[in-house]
Amino acid sequence: MYRAISLGMRAVLFLCGVTVLGLAAAMIKNQVVDSPPVTTRYSTFTGGFGMIVCGVGALGLFVSFIPALVPIVLDGLAGLLFLGGGIAWTIGLRSVENCSNYYEMLRNPLLNQGSIGSGEDTRYGIIGPDDGPDAIASKLLSNCQRARADEVLQFICFALALGLVGLGVVGLRKGKVGGGEYVV
Repeated sequence: MYRAISLGMRAVLFLCGVTVLGLAAAMIKNQVVDSPPVTTRYSTFTGGFGMIVCGVGALGLFVSFIPALVPIVLDGLAGLLFLGGGIAWTIGLRSVENCSNYYEMLRNPLLNQGSIGSGEDTRYGIIGPDDGPDAIASKLLSNCQRARADEVLQFICFALALGLVGLGVVGLRKGKVGGGEYVV
């Protein structure tokens, strides 16, 4: 039963990690001016790291050469990294008011695909040469929804990783962690 629950949680965490990575990669791909913001690049790291942790944790359920404490520590580390990513998105998106303030979304470096200049002379990467106000608003809304989804998924990944740490500690105490006996 322990293995089934752990595998199920790891599968959900893996899928969420893939989605975090995919959303952040799509935003990086769309970056037009300058380099992508650190928050977006960090999300690609957390998504990829979460996927690796899921693989190590799943492997640790079936083989004995991975010490039982390793997946627990990696789950805890992944949880902290996901929490940091979620907080970074929350802070970065605090001015956009649930994707309804288009002026603030345009000024937000996480959503505007880069900018050059300052004040009245600012050029934003999201504004294409033939884009009208509706096209710009649509792009901004799309980027904002991706960013909000990434934010929420990072918090979900944190909760799953925290659950896996708890499950691992309980399994360690009951002797149900690992694929077999550790032989020296």
